[in-house]
Amino acid sequence: MADESQKWVLMVSPAFNKDRMWLNGKEISLSGGRYQNCLREIRARANDIEDEKKGIKITKKDWENLHVHVASYNNFPTAAGLASSAAGFACLGVYSLAKLMNVQEDNGRLSAIARQGSGSACRSLYGGFVKWVMGKEENGSDSIAVPLVDEKHWDELVIIIAVVCSRQKETSSTSGMRETVETSALLEHRAKLFHLSGLWTLDYI
Repeated sequence: MADESQKWVLMVSPAFNKDRMWLNGKEISLSGGRYQNCLREIRARANDIEDEKKGIKITKKDWENLHVHVASYNNFPTAAGLASSAAGFACLGVYSLAKLMNVQEDNGRLSAIARQGSGSACRSLYGGFVKWVMGKEENGSDSIAVPLVDEKHWDELVIIIAVVCSRQKETSSTSGMRETVETSALLEHRAKLFHLSGLWTLDYI
């Protein structure tokens, strides 16, 4: 897994008239609600940036009107079931933008923003084993990721990925889960069973 990576280059300029993004050289739309939610939440938390040597000064107010251009490159299949959206929203939707805009919140709070892009993205901000806390607030503000142990905890653990088809899947993860909720009589039972026993097991890894 260490060889699988997703890299991002972010640029900001007063000359940009809208947010744009390219994935492996191909432009993709940022009009979807998940992207816009992440951008809006990060901009709301932006802080002043000043670098006298480079002559850069951006105020918190400036970020409201500045647009970003993002170039993303990954070396594993996109939308093929290998959590590219989780990696993407964790890296773009939160971590990289937060660094760019000098957001001061820790990964726990940032994970609540990443979750709005992709549920699994909130866990991708940390390495190792991570628990996604359900939370109790209706607005989801306390549904965050909590690290359990780091990636060195279980050295003998090996993950093997056999890519038998790298084509983009016909049904997105979000659509697939929505259909499962609407049609599976066993999903509610599975959710209750995992909530009672699965998280308890993770706590003792």
